[in-house]
Amino acid sequence: MNPNMLSRLWLIRREETLKAHMIRAAGGSLFLRVANTLLVIATTLVLARIMGARDYGVYAYIISWVSLLSVPAAMGFDTLLVREVAKYKASGKWDALKGVIRWTDRYALRISFGFVIIWGCVWRILCDRFGPQTNLASLIAAGLLPLQVLGFLRRGAVQGIGRVIEAQAPLMLALPGAFLVLIAVFGLVSDISPAKAIGAQLLASFLALLLGTRIRRKHLPREADLAEPSYFPRQWLKSALPLMFVGVAGIVNQRLSTVMAGTMLGPEAAGILDVAIKGSMVVNFILLSVNMPLAPAVAQLYSKGEMKRLQGLVTRCARAALAASVPVAAMLIVFANRVLSFFGKDFVAGNMALGILVLGQAVNVGAGSVGVLLNMTGYEWDTAKGVGIASAVNFILNLYLIPLFHIEGAAIANAVSMIVWNVLMAKWVYQRLGIRSFGF
Repeated sequence: MNPNMLSRLWLIRREETLKAHMIRAAGGSLFLRVANTLLVIATTLVLARIMGARDYGVYAYIISWVSLLSVPAAMGFDTLLVREVAKYKASGKWDALKGVIRWTDRYALRISFGFVIIWGCVWRILCDRFGPQTNLASLIAAGLLPLQVLGFLRRGAVQGIGRVIEAQAPLMLALPGAFLVLIAVFGLVSDISPAKAIGAQLLASFLALLLGTRIRRKHLPREADLAEPSYFPRQWLKSALPLMFVGVAGIVNQRLSTVMAGTMLGPEAAGILDVAIKGSMVVNFILLSVNMPLAPAVAQLYSKGEMKRLQGLVTRCARAALAASVPVAAMLIVFANRVLSFFGKDFVAGNMALGILVLGQAVNVGAGSVGVLLNMTGYEWDTAKGVGIASAVNFILNLYLIPLFHIEGAAIANAVSMIVWNVLMAKWVYQRLGIRSFGF
């Protein structure tokens, strides 16, 4: 057999290995995301029915604030870890791999405690609107910040190592599962207040963090475990800052509408809108499942200059995600009333908002894995710029549309900002990488 034939067979074998890994990892991610969605829906259903629209709105409003603050507290280190750990593993730089994991843990923990103080200042301003009985809920919520941040870092490190399914299990399965069990137990003993609901989430987050720490320790390569850590803080911070901005703007696009609706319309509107937003995100979970194994694969293929393989991989992933998501979007629009009625009669008022949000998510899926492509190839500043523009659009539209159209206005703002972000990102992916990201 001549050398050219051997080389060709080796390339085919390598392509099949990558494809098999992607299918297994995406399939596992899809299973976890389906399980996560079912658990989140079940928990939301239980909380909404037991607490009612107002108390659930208080809970959703506080959790939205915690989610907003936890992303800048993580400093973008969760995404940085995916890229750097995958890169260091591919090049055998075990000292740097160990160093980036240790350094991000210590730095992010200090930052998160600073954001606990910021949360206290924020709640002093907001507490009059919700009443003094919610102060305990806000105090408990402060403890969620460092737990969420450390959980994000565990996930990023394990994902970068290549253990995509194990990386997601603590936050996507253990956390919502434990939360649902605790809510059920608390509900049997007494009524569930916002403080009790957030307390249950705090305990569930702690259990998930313990599991994530154990998984990271188990899958850390032996070479990295034995290596003396090397630290490059200036280099890591330079890369992390735009990733932090991307994360902040991304969570703003998810949570800003709920926060502004709660501030301008009251907690009941925030609760109804929160349920609609969570319902619309079902459309996106196929793409998110694909993105988990795609991220380290993009980092490795780009670092080796294998752009043709990267284009093929991106196209297959985008088409699969779009084909699976369109029927889900159609069903949610057609059966919006029936879906929302499961959460209680008050939540049916969000049917129009749900339809608008679903359309925005469908465009999001159609654009493909634009954020992953830019973040994993060193163009994180483009991602930051795109998300920043979209966040500004979201804020301005919310400010003008909520007074005019109430929660439907918030839904329009959310969907339009998502479309703006995806159009910009798809354009920049093609300009920077020569890759077509979309699935159509």
